[in-house]
Amino acid sequence: MEILAPAGNFEAFFAALEKGADAIYVGIKTFNARAYARNFTLEELALMIPYAHQLGRKVFVALNSLIKETEWKDLIEIIIALGQIKPDAIIIQDLGVFWLCKHRFPHLVLHASTLMACHNVIGVKKLANMGFKRIVLARELTLKEIENIKKSVSVELEVFVHGALCFSYSGLCLASSYLGGQSSLRGRCRQPCRFLYQWGEEKGYYLSCNDLCALELIPILKEMRIDAIKIEGRMKSAEYVATVVEAYRLVRDASPDESQAAIDYAKSLLSKVESRPLTTGFFLTVKPKNVLDPKHPGAFGVYLGRVLRKEGERIFFRPEAELKAGDRIRAQNEIFGKGIAWKVKNLEKIGELICLNAPTMVEPGYLLFRVVSAIPGLKKSDKKLKTKLNQMVKPIDFKISSSSKKRLQQWIYAQGIEIPKKRFKRIIWWIRHEEVNYFLNYKLPEGSIPILSLNFQTYPLILAHFKKLLKKHPSLTISLPPIILPHQLAFFEKAIKQLLDLGFKRWQLANIGHFELFPEKKGLIFSSDYTFNVANHLALRTLKNMGIHFLMLSLELDKNTIKTLVKYWNKHEIVINVYMRMPVWISRLSLKPFWRSDSLISPLGEKYYPLKRDEITYILPEIPISLKDYLKELKSFGIYQFCVDLRFLLKKEVEKIVTSKGVFLPKGYQFNYQRGLA
Repeated sequence: MEILAPAGNFEAFFAALEKGADAIYVGIKTFNARAYARNFTLEELALMIPYAHQLGRKVFVALNSLIKETEWKDLIEIIIALGQIKPDAIIIQDLGVFWLCKHRFPHLVLHASTLMACHNVIGVKKLANMGFKRIVLARELTLKEIENIKKSVSVELEVFVHGALCFSYSGLCLASSYLGGQSSLRGRCRQPCRFLYQWGEEKGYYLSCNDLCALELIPILKEMRIDAIKIEGRMKSAEYVATVVEAYRLVRDASPDESQAAIDYAKSLLSKVESRPLTTGFFLTVKPKNVLDPKHPGAFGVYLGRVLRKEGERIFFRPEAELKAGDRIRAQNEIFGKGIAWKVKNLEKIGELICLNAPTMVEPGYLLFRVVSAIPGLKKSDKKLKTKLNQMVKPIDFKISSSSKKRLQQWIYAQGIEIPKKRFKRIIWWIRHEEVNYFLNYKLPEGSIPILSLNFQTYPLILAHFKKLLKKHPSLTISLPPIILPHQLAFFEKAIKQLLDLGFKRWQLANIGHFELFPEKKGLIFSSDYTFNVANHLALRTLKNMGIHFLMLSLELDKNTIKTLVKYWNKHEIVINVYMRMPVWISRLSLKPFWRSDSLISPLGEKYYPLKRDEITYILPEIPISLKDYLKELKSFGIYQFCVDLRFLLKKEVEKIVTSKGVFLPKGYQFNYQRGLA
C-alpha cells in the first residue's frame, strides 16, 4: 500500500522523501487544484522526477484544474513538456484534458482526481473503462463501502486518510465561485465553509469540518489491499508533511503484532503537529458525529492569542502558549475564516507581550495559532534545496518547439465539429422541476423540453401516471441526481430499467458513473447536467463520444469562455442554464443536530437555506442566478436552448416564470457571466 504525500515546495518534497513517502504529488504553477501553493516550474519538475526515481519513489503531477476554452494556449506548452518529462502519473478532473491525453499523449498515466466526484462502484467502473489507471475516491465513503468497491474492480484505488475535509463533495461545490468568481474547481477556493455564520439566534462555524485522521484504520485499509493512501496538504509546511508521513509510514510498515504499539507512537508524533480536532470522517459510519463542531473556529493549531496592535511588519500579542523562532503560525480572521500562515523569524518579549514579524495583511483582532513546531534539520530554503538537486541529478531534457505547439493547437481545434449554418428561429426552453404534478397540471410553452427529477419521492408517482406524462410530454426527460449513494444504486438500477420498459427514452445524466446504468443506449436520447463541469470543447467531445446528444455547460462560465467555446461546437447541441436556485454545497453530512428554521447568514449578509433530500444535504442561496439580461447576447452567439430550473422555488414564483404563453425570467444574480471566472 503506497503512501502518497503532498509537496507544495522543495522543503516539503525533501521532507516527504526523507520520512518514507512512496510517492509525492505536486502541482505546477498553473492548472492545479491548489493555485495558492508555491508549486513548481516545469524545469523544477525535470529535476525532481529523476531524483525521486533514484530513490525508487514516484512523482505524480496534479493537473486537476478545470480548463477554460480560452486557456488552451497555456495548457499546450505544459502538456507537451509533461509528455517528455514523463511523471509517473498526472491527476486530472477535466474531461477535455482526458481527451487530449488519451489521443495525443497515450503514454501518460492518468489518475482520476477526487474532483470527478467518484463516490460509488459505477463511477469507478466507468473511469476504469475510460482508461484511468487509478481512481481517487470521494472522502464520503465508509470502510464497508470502500471494501465493496474494491472487491468489484481491478483498477487501483486511492483513499484520502489525513488532512482537511470539505463540507461539500469535491467537484460539486460552487460556494466560492458564487461568492466572488473564485472557483474551487480551479484551485482558488475562498473557503466560505470556514466562515462564522448566524443561524437563528446563534453564531457558529456550522459548515467547517474537522480534520481527517485514519491512522488507526490503516491496518484495515492495508488488509483490504487498497493501493494508495493519500495525505492532504500541498499548502502545508515541510514540518507538517514530515511528521504526518513518518506517522503513517510507521503504522503501514508495522506487523500485526506491532500494530497497536506503532499506532500509539504515531499518535504521539501527530500530537506535535497542530491541526483542527481530528475525526475518522465517514470511515466508520454514514452519520459521523464528530466532523462538524460549530463552536470551533475554522482555524487549526494551538491558540496563541489575539493580535493587539500592529507596527509596520511587526505585531504584538499576549501569549497563551509557547512560541519560538522557526515555528510556523497562522493568523485567522475570526469572522471570514481566512488565514495567513508564515514562519517566525524574529521574536522578542516586551513585558507581558510578544513582538514578532508578520505579513502586512495581518490586522489587529486576528487570532493567532501555532500550526507547526520547528523541527531540527528541516530549515533549508527552497533556493538551497533546488541548488542541491542541480548538483545531484541531471535534469530531464524537454523542448517545446513552436512547430509542436502549432500542430497540437491545430489538432485541438480540429476536434470541434462542423457548425451548422442554419440557426434556430426561436428559443427552445428546457423546463426542469421535481414535482410530477407540475407536469401533469400545467401547460408549458410550445416546443419545451420538460426535465423531471427521478428520486425516491417521484418514482412511485411517475409509475402511477406514466401514460399521462408521456402523452402530454413526448419529449419528457428523466434526470438523475449527481449523488447516488452506494446503497441507493439498487433502487436506481431497478427504477431506470422499469421506466425504460415503460417507454421513457430521454435521460439526463449528472455523474460519470451514470453511463454504467444504461448498458444498451440504442434508441435513447441523453443530455448532460451542469455537474459535468464542462468548460471547453474537448470536454464536449468526450461526452459526445460517450453518447450525449445535448450538452449543458458548467454554471460557472463567464461570457468570454462561452463565446469562445461555441465557435468550435454545434450550437444546436448546447444548453445553457439561465435561471436556477442552484445548490452551492452538496454534502453527505447532516446539519440536523444544529437545525433551525431560519436561514444561514454569512458575514457578508448573504442568506442560505439548507434542506435534506434522500440523505443528501443541499444548501441553497437566497437569490437565484438569472441571465435574463443576456438572452439576446447568448442568442447572438448562436445559442437558443436555455434551461429554467424550477426546483427549490416557491409555487407562486414558478407560476409567474413559466406559463403557456412563454417564459418570463425575473432578474437575479448574474453569477460569473459578466465579472469573469478566476
